[in-house]
Amino acid sequence: TAVITQDKAALWTDGRYFVEAEDTLDCNWILMKTGLANVPSYAEWLNIEIGESGAYVGVDRTLYTHTSFNSLSNELLRQSKGLILQAVGTNPVDQAWVSGRPEQAKTNINALNITFAGVRWQEKVANVQERLTRRNIAAFVVTALDETAWLFNLRGSDIDYNPFFLSYAIVEQQKVRLYIIDKDKRLTAEPSDPETNITVAQHLETSLTGSCAGQGSSCVEVLEYDQAAVEAALTTISNTSSVWITYEANLAIYLATARNCIIDKSPIALVKSQKNEVERNGMQRSHNRDSAALIKFLAFMENEITSGKDWTEVTAAAELDGRRKKLQYNRGLSFTTISGYGSDGAIIHYSPSNTTDKKISTDSFYLLDSGGQYLDGTTDVTRTLHYGNPTSYEKECYTRVLMAAISLAMLKWPQGLYGRQIDAIARSPLWEVGFVYRHGTGHGIGSYLSVHEGPGRIKLVTEINPSDEPLTSYQYFSDEPGYYEDGKFGIRLETIVMVKTATPKYTTANETFYEFQHITLVPFERKLIDYSLLTLKQVEWLNSYNDRARSEILPLLEGDQAAINWFHDRTQRIDTNLYKYNNSASQTCITPIFYLAILGIFLQLMF
Repeated sequence: TAVITQDKAALWTDGRYFVEAEDTLDCNWILMKTGLANVPSYAEWLNIEIGESGAYVGVDRTLYTHTSFNSLSNELLRQSKGLILQAVGTNPVDQAWVSGRPEQAKTNINALNITFAGVRWQEKVANVQERLTRRNIAAFVVTALDETAWLFNLRGSDIDYNPFFLSYAIVEQQKVRLYIIDKDKRLTAEPSDPETNITVAQHLETSLTGSCAGQGSSCVEVLEYDQAAVEAALTTISNTSSVWITYEANLAIYLATARNCIIDKSPIALVKSQKNEVERNGMQRSHNRDSAALIKFLAFMENEITSGKDWTEVTAAAELDGRRKKLQYNRGLSFTTISGYGSDGAIIHYSPSNTTDKKISTDSFYLLDSGGQYLDGTTDVTRTLHYGNPTSYEKECYTRVLMAAISLAMLKWPQGLYGRQIDAIARSPLWEVGFVYRHGTGHGIGSYLSVHEGPGRIKLVTEINPSDEPLTSYQYFSDEPGYYEDGKFGIRLETIVMVKTATPKYTTANETFYEFQHITLVPFERKLIDYSLLTLKQVEWLNSYNDRARSEILPLLEGDQAAINWFHDRTQRIDTNLYKYNNSASQTCITPIFYLAILGIFLQLMF
């Protein structure tokens, strides 16, 4: 978040961007590292910097959520100078940025075939309408772009790496309105996706102009995207009836419905996150294709680097991106590939450029975080490599991160736990030796939607998100602990997992347990693992993971002998007999850090 006064500019960011911000910001900016000691909040800083009591602080009402607005407003008023937060309709950044600004994207919108969506959009809309009727609410405002795309089984590309289109939707008990940019052209345009054979108008059962006059009962009225028109429609509804908005709705939507609004969790978010059977099958297929492509690339890169060939962060990322885009159903990347060698790997969300590019060599770690968008799924995977001879310390660092990932992957937990309550389980093997990482352990992931999807997340929090939901079946999350040493290296291991019902050794009546099933099937680096640190159960998990990878991925490597050899080397079964002698010790010798993690879960359950 940027805060600008008449003579100063400050940027607040979390641990994911500390290093990048330090490298990027010039001397005109003050970097505020959120979460660290003695770092002021926006309100505290403004109270110091603004000399006049009762002065106004402005925020763009279309870019700031109403919950954030109310929170900041209250905090400003509590400060000694009683600053007043004001919603503004004209953003001064827009006024200043008059040249060199990219045009608004107006890409095609395509219908997503039922063979990929699994459920017709009419059923999804009916589900929302049924909830409105049950709660006696007139309308729900869809403001999240991934929710609009999911609800109507439509995909676009208005935003890089996300199959979304800029939009609002208003779902009423007997009526549905969708607001999109350039609606006349996009309604009737021939589909640009070869897997789609109908126009948006045909898909939504509306007229060529978006009108529902003379159309069927399930018609969606499509209107031109216009903030003022949306606000006017909502004001009209809220004058006589209640309107449901989410905690994340922007301030403008809140003000338009303030007369009679109900603020609650989205009725779409949780349903969207629980993938249906078609989506689950597609997610596994797309991840298998993606895993095989990554394995082929990693085998290729190892041969290239160890043979002395010149590869850089930029050229390696371009090579992988090109391979991924050739895969079946691929519709681009799911985010900018993070390709960081040595010290660049310590920049958590590093994006290589021609000015920062480094040669990939054999004397440090190479961190590669990448993913793709496919009609049948979204992928996100991170593996960390070393093309030389790692030191014993580097091996312990890697192994601790792997232990963290396995600790979360092996967990079984009772129904009702939130991701924030199990996050410490992953951090335990790192905390044990004094290691930390300043990012969440896991984020949700969509099915040909956002690579970061709510409502759940696996993350330590200082403030509870009101939209958060307990982890539940058929949700997909990343399992991605890491360890970073600024100026030296970064290690992250990210595997996508799915929540499913578990069958514990002992069952309790009326108690449901969950566990994770791994979806990403890319092996870990054997030469970076210090097996003496692993417990028997962790080794058994690794063997199980590698067994499944061999079963599902090996057939997809046919014809690439280098990849097959690379794969076989990393999926060899580990002899568990070496761990039998201390089996009992590995089961009973639990670290104090683990006890703290369990205590944290208990306390959050109680309170």
